[in-house]
Amino acid sequence: MQDQVQPTLKVRQIVSGPNHRTYYDPKKMAELEEGLRAAGKVTQPIQVRPHPTREGVWEIIAGERRWRAARKVFGEDYDMPVVVSEASDAEVRALGIIENHYRDNPSDIEQARGAAELLQFNRDDKDETAKQLGWGVETLERRLLLLNCASEVQEALIERRIKLGHAELLAGLPKDRQVKVLAGVLEHRVPVEVLKKQLGQFAKRLADAIFDTAQCASCPHNSAQQAALFDETIGDGFCQHPTHFDELTMLALELRATPLREQYHVVRIVRAVDAFVPLLVGPDGELGVGAEQYGDCKSCASFGCSLSAIPGSYGRLEESLCFDAQCHSTKVADRRRAERAAARTAQADAAPEAGSGGTKKAPAKAAAPAAPKRASNTTPPRVAQYRTERWRTWVARGLMADAPSSHRVLTALITSSNLQSFTPLKFTEAVGKIAKPAKFGINGFKGALELADAIDAAKLPTIVQAVAACAAYGVNQGDLDVLLNYLEVDEARHFKLGAEYLELLTVSELESLADELKLRKAMGDAAFKKARAGTKAKFIEALLNIEGFAYAGAVPKALRYQRRKLRIAAGAEPAAADPAAGADAAEPALASA
Repeated sequence: MQDQVQPTLKVRQIVSGPNHRTYYDPKKMAELEEGLRAAGKVTQPIQVRPHPTREGVWEIIAGERRWRAARKVFGEDYDMPVVVSEASDAEVRALGIIENHYRDNPSDIEQARGAAELLQFNRDDKDETAKQLGWGVETLERRLLLLNCASEVQEALIERRIKLGHAELLAGLPKDRQVKVLAGVLEHRVPVEVLKKQLGQFAKRLADAIFDTAQCASCPHNSAQQAALFDETIGDGFCQHPTHFDELTMLALELRATPLREQYHVVRIVRAVDAFVPLLVGPDGELGVGAEQYGDCKSCASFGCSLSAIPGSYGRLEESLCFDAQCHSTKVADRRRAERAAARTAQADAAPEAGSGGTKKAPAKAAAPAAPKRASNTTPPRVAQYRTERWRTWVARGLMADAPSSHRVLTALITSSNLQSFTPLKFTEAVGKIAKPAKFGINGFKGALELADAIDAAKLPTIVQAVAACAAYGVNQGDLDVLLNYLEVDEARHFKLGAEYLELLTVSELESLADELKLRKAMGDAAFKKARAGTKAKFIEALLNIEGFAYAGAVPKALRYQRRKLRIAAGAEPAAADPAAGADAAEPALASA
C-alpha cells in the first residue's frame, strides 16, 4: 500500500496566527533548533488554516515554535510539513492555548491573553470558554484578573521574575502604584505572604470612588481612623472594607447605566475579573467595517457600550462597541476583500490594452469601487418578537382574504400532521366575530356542536377559512416563512411606521433606521442632530413628523421576510365530479384513507 504524501508549504507562505504567546524561552528554543539540525528536518507537522483575509497565505493554529525554529535553521524556502484544517477564529484560539500548555507551558499572563481573546469570540460566555480550555470558571477568572496588571508586572511574570501570587495581589492596585510596589518586590525579594500583609488586604482608594464618600468620613474602615491611632498604617484615604466599597461602586454604576439602556442594546459593567478589551466598531480604519455596514451595526443586538468597575478607571464609558468578535471579524474581512477587488478592477482598467502599442485603453466609464458584503446582524429579541407577531397577523389576514389559498393551506396542515399548530382560543374568538352566536362559549362537544349547528350556513365557508388563519398563530418559524412566501405577503400593505415600533428601538437603532429609510436626509442634518440630542421620546416624535416625507411603504428591513422561490408544481385540474354522487364518493375516499 502506497504511503500518503505529507502536505507541505514553504515557510514563507506561513504566518503567525492569533497566538497569545509573546515570550519564547531562549534556552528551550536553542534546544529545539539543535534537535532540528540533528534530524535534518521537521518530523511533526504543524497545524494551519487558510488565512481569513490574505490569499495564498496560511495561518498557524498550533506549532509556532517549530515554525520559528525551522525558519531559523532551514530558511524561508523550506518545505514545512503541515496539516491544513478549517477552524473558526474561536477554535483557533482555544487550540493555541491548549497546544502551548502541553508543549512548553507558557506564563499565566500569556494564557490569560489567549483566554481573553477566546472569551471575546464566545461573546463573553465564561462557561463555554472555560469548557473549551478544560478549566473551571474560577481558574478562568483568576487568569483574566491578571490582565489588569501593569505591563511591567506582566513582563515580570512572563519572564518568571515574580510569582503568580505577586501578580494577583498587584492586579488589585491602580497601575501607577503597581509599578512602584513591583520595584520594591524585585529589589527586596518580598515573599507573597509579606506583600499581602503590606497591601492591607486589597484596600481601595477613596479618591477613586464614584459614589458620595461623605458617608465614609466616620466609617471605622476608613484608613484615616487608623492613621490617627497607630504608627504603622497603609496610608490615609483608603477603604479597608473592599467588599462594601465594591457594592457602593456597583450601585453608582447601575444608576449611570439606566439612561444608557435607552441608547444601546448592550450596556456592560466591566469588572476586573472580566479582562474586558473594548472592541470598537466604526466605518473607517484598520478594523473599520465600512460606512453602510456601520449603519447596520447600530441596529444589531451586539452593539453597545461599557462602564468600568475596575480600580483606576471607575465609571469610564466606552461607546460604539461590538460584543460579537466573530461577527466583527467577518465584517472587517468582507470590507478588505471588497477593497482588494476594487483595487484589482482599477488596476485592470489602467493597464495598457494588448496589441495597442503600449497605449492605455481608455475606459468607457470609471469603475465604481466594489461595495463590501453587508453581513447580517443579530436582530434584538424585542424586535424579533414584534416582527414574528406581525408576520403571523399578516398571514392570517391573507388567508382570510383568499378562500382558495386558505383551503389549500388547511389541506397541507392536515396532511403534514401540523394541525397541532391550530390555536383554539384564536379560533373561538374568530367564530364569535363571524357567526355571533347567542350563547357562544358553552363547554363540551355536545354544547359546541349545538352552537355550530345553529350557525348560518352562509357563514360556514368563512369559518373554515378561519381554521387555517388561526393556525398561522401557532406554526413554527420555518413554516411561517413558507406561508409568507406562499401568500406573497406585501409588508407595505400592512405596516405603517409609528411610535409603537419605534419605541422598541434604542437611540442607536433609531439613528440607523433614520439612515436606512432616508429620514435623516428628509429632515436635514441640522434638524436631525438637534432631534438626536434630545430625549428618546422627542427624537421619535421628530422622526414621525417630517414634512413632505412619504411614510407609505417605509418598511424597516428588520420587518421584511426573506423572499424564497417555492417549488410548488401546478397539478392537473381534477375531473368534474357528479354533484349527486358527492356524498357517496366521500365515504369510500375517507375509508380508503
